[in-house]
Amino acid sequence: MPLRIAFFILVSLLIFPAPARSFQGFVQPFGENASIAWGNGEIVVVRMLEKAEDGESDKTAPLAVRKAAMQARKQMLDMILSIRIDSKRTVSAFLSGDDELAVRVRGSIQNSPFKRPSVFDESGGVRVSETLRGKLAELVLPTTIQFQSGIQPRLSTSMEQSLAFSDAVPEVVGSGADAYTGLIIDARGLKVTPALAPVVYGQDGLGAYGAFLISRKNAIDNGIVAYAISSDPVVLRERVGSRPLMVKALTAYGSWRTDLIISSPMARLVRAVMRPGDIIDKCRVVIVVDAPISLENTDVIIEGEIQPNEEQ
Repeated sequence: MPLRIAFFILVSLLIFPAPARSFQGFVQPFGENASIAWGNGEIVVVRMLEKAEDGESDKTAPLAVRKAAMQARKQMLDMILSIRIDSKRTVSAFLSGDDELAVRVRGSIQNSPFKRPSVFDESGGVRVSETLRGKLAELVLPTTIQFQSGIQPRLSTSMEQSLAFSDAVPEVVGSGADAYTGLIIDARGLKVTPALAPVVYGQDGLGAYGAFLISRKNAIDNGIVAYAISSDPVVLRERVGSRPLMVKALTAYGSWRTDLIISSPMARLVRAVMRPGDIIDKCRVVIVVDAPISLENTDVIIEGEIQPNEEQ
């Protein structure tokens, strides 16, 4: 690389440093070129430019860039349609009943931001992105969901007989339930499927957390929950604050395993914690899930950092 180009890049990095990345949480891969970050809701697809007859990619050819962006957006749309809203439906199933809304979603994806390949990018990839927050969330979160109704959803049966009952309740630090700044639910090992509107139930079959406590605006802005693969409170602080309540899920519920069940005593404590304030307004809830299978026997990615697998 010529010295003047290297000097220019170095000066640019010093003058225009890269912005800090927001909490990404569990990054769900879709093949080798796409992912959904269930912490900040970022959806990214990278598509390589097709090779020219001479075997080289022309990174400046408008037609090649446009074609790659179109293919990437088609892939992104397919990803979004496959996302589960809750235990009963996907985004695709929801939009199938509203043609006008489906057109608006497709239009939003067709106009999603994209980044052309840099002249310094040897791979020559076009990057398109969208986020499950704001405008897109407003389109794909059904208005029929009973946001902030205060009415606890109820399972058809209690789980207290079928699951091991536990009276264990953590000690409260500070002044009662107000001491907690957020909620971390450890659901590792339960094969949970991420969803836009999951529900957390107690063994008594009553909802402890979900859309029934959250305003639609706050759900659109923050996501009802975030998903992560690390239960370290320091890693999750951006989402749950400095003193989160940590709860172990007993099982995942539903045919798609989107909802969770926690012990009855813990559910009572969660209900006490979920009072009006920052926890509710900012949806300060994280569900910890398993790392992608492809990472289990190699290195484990923890919130953007690669940690060696200690079991090797």
